[in-house]
Amino acid sequence: MTTTDPAAEPAPQPTGQPGTQTLIRGLRVLEALTAQDRPIGVGELSRILELPKSTVQRLLRTLEQEGWAQTSNGAVTRWQLSPRLLTLARRDTLSKSLREVAKPHLVALAARTGETIHFSVLDRDVQLVLIDRVDSIHPVRTFNAIGATTALHTSCGGKAVLAMLPPAKAEEILARPLEKVMPNTSVDPQHLMHQVLEARERGYAVNISENRANVCAVGAAVADSSGHPIAAVAISMPDIRFDPARVPEWGAWVSETARAITDALAH
Repeated sequence: MTTTDPAAEPAPQPTGQPGTQTLIRGLRVLEALTAQDRPIGVGELSRILELPKSTVQRLLRTLEQEGWAQTSNGAVTRWQLSPRLLTLARRDTLSKSLREVAKPHLVALAARTGETIHFSVLDRDVQLVLIDRVDSIHPVRTFNAIGATTALHTSCGGKAVLAMLPPAKAEEILARPLEKVMPNTSVDPQHLMHQVLEARERGYAVNISENRANVCAVGAAVADSSGHPIAAVAISMPDIRFDPARVPEWGAWVSETARAITDALAH
């Protein structure tokens, strides 16, 4: 008679548990969004996944709430992956195309300034996610890892993005609880709104050690075809090379780069 060691047998896998089923369906939604080269509607996703529209809609809202999916800008609601997924994988086709379009402009700006250039995408209306970087030529330079996130109120890119939004929307975002990341970080909505309006007028925003110690930056926002901000370019440098007298010059350069990327995305 043959005997079997119970310890060698695989443990029975739970089937049909509500939590497991929801997780599997949520992952299938993410896979379907990843496979698309464009934002997709609930009805089409429902057909692809062979799930009821109400179920797909509920899963999408949960993914949106947790920061893994987002709606695109447009009259009709369509869904796409959130840039937050770049912290786990680099398969977001929208961000890939953004990087490809932006890269030559980022390289040119880095050559012009000699400083580190950061390119970040807007994740919902909460934060920026760094998706590309061109390093400075200097031995002492700033560094931020790809996938790093930055709150909008603490960065020049975030303030530039806020400046491109309708003032009421920017005020709504700044009315939320804001974290004081550094001693220089402002969490006063009125003061921040003044900076946002100043950035709107100038076309660029400035960050002086508001997100990280001894790091300064000048940034501008990139828009989509509808004029909605989707990304930001920043010239980042250690404070030992930050010269307030050069801010208008850097601002003009980074604004020019952001406009060039915006124009390139439209073609």
